[in-house]
Amino acid sequence: MLTGKQNELIKILLSSINEEEKIFCEPIIEYLVELGYIPKKRKKSSFLLDFEKNGRIISKFELQKDKENKISLLFWLRFSANKNYSKIFLDAVAKRPESWIKRNQFHKNHKIENCCGWCKGKPVFYYFLNDDGIKIIRCGGYTLPIEGVTENDIPEIIILIKEQDKHFSDMLEIK
Repeated sequence: MLTGKQNELIKILLSSINEEEKIFCEPIIEYLVELGYIPKKRKKSSFLLDFEKNGRIISKFELQKDKENKISLLFWLRFSANKNYSKIFLDAVAKRPESWIKRNQFHKNHKIENCCGWCKGKPVFYYFLNDDGIKIIRCGGYTLPIEGVTENDIPEIIILIKEQDKHFSDMLEIK
């Protein structure tokens, strides 16, 4: 059950986006809340709403302003516990987020002994094949920005969230 403030954060998000983005966001937010994820606003210049449970962030919804002050939505998802995902998610894995580059995370492959620690248990990784067909491994401890998602991607997103949440729950049981 969400508090009044948490419901207000969701209302702010939904009132700031267009109808198409609302159609995308609403079922995902409902599912996250159903699983027990709590919305928390990040202290940042833009509006960034994390969905967190037991100290683990599984998804983010970020409102960004472009040069013309137009607001758009950027959806973030952590889905590293999944083994299979479609091209839109593979593209997100293959693209190194700018924030990672700023933190000097230039290396292509991570070994378990070099895990960042965000996995809080058994490390999981994102995988993709580069242009040469070589399997690349990326740290799975983070949410990734998923550009270009639409309401057509909702069923897959729900599956990815379900599997990631199961992984988080399994890690809690191991402790």
